[in-house]
Amino acid sequence: MVRRIRTSPRKEPSQERSRVTYDAIVAATARVLVKDGYDALSTNRVAREAGVSVGSLYQYFPGKEALVAAVMEQHAARMQAHIEERLANVGAAGPLEVATELIRAMLEAQRKEPRLHRALAEQVPRIGVLRRQHELYGRYEHLIAAWMESNREHVEVRDIETAAFVLVAAVEGLVNRVQLDRPELVASGKIEEHILRLALAYVSPTLAARLSGQGALAGKASA
Repeated sequence: MVRRIRTSPRKEPSQERSRVTYDAIVAATARVLVKDGYDALSTNRVAREAGVSVGSLYQYFPGKEALVAAVMEQHAARMQAHIEERLANVGAAGPLEVATELIRAMLEAQRKEPRLHRALAEQVPRIGVLRRQHELYGRYEHLIAAWMESNREHVEVRDIETAAFVLVAAVEGLVNRVQLDRPELVASGKIEEHILRLALAYVSPTLAARLSGQGALAGKASA
């Protein structure tokens, strides 16, 4: 019989004191996950790291999968807040500025906690905690679709909803891959221009061709 994995907390903290304990357990989980990996993670290990009893831990979390899920939730919330703040400032900017800001925001969000992001990217698929990630991407898609809808004169794709999905998925996939496999491209700033070219060629190929011919894209993303 296949064991059903529980990834949701037993209960959410309702008081300040319990919130402090809850957050300490989640922070301890993140430290153990980054330092030693998912296989070395256990409820006993996390409890010792957090300075709480195993019984206190089990009041909130049924197992290690739920612990990692909580880490993912908090990490995703921090990334979302950062990216939404950056994208909220694009206003009436053109597609070049919007694409640049999206790429920068995603790269910066992941650079804030690179070791944790790498650990979660490698471990999350093993426990199936993808709901929060899908919600996060959906929020990005909504923001990008809203901008494209109000700036149709700059956008050459007709299906705005699908285009937003494709754009966010492509950029997010590339950002994740480069952070995991080629982090030196992030540090050098080289990857930003290449992702920018790809995004603009999809959303506004005429503009992309004109800017490329003028040499306007070279170094733009890292400027």
